[in-house]
Amino acid sequence: MYYSGKKKSHTFKNQIIVLPSGKDIVDVIVGKPGSKSDINLFGEGDKGFDPNQRFKGDKAYEGEPSIKTPTKKPKKQELSLEQKEKNKDLAS
Repeated sequence: MYYSGKKKSHTFKNQIIVLPSGKDIVDVIVGKPGSKSDINLFGEGDKGFDPNQRFKGDKAYEGEPSIKTPTKKPKKQELSLEQKEKNKDLAS
């Protein structure tokens, strides 16, 4: 019923949102069936957050205005010092 051709098995999406310290879980989505992108799953579940709340996420959340994502290195180029600093801040 929820077969993923990519993973060659039945799959469910899970998502956990934690505070920056990583100690407090503020939202959990478990076992969402079917194919759904991470950003769409977040969009369905963020209704209880303050509109000014900001999050950090990986590249799967690119395009969501409330989530900061790292900058990918352009092909055959280097990141600027500013972009490297931004990525380092997101990793911590």
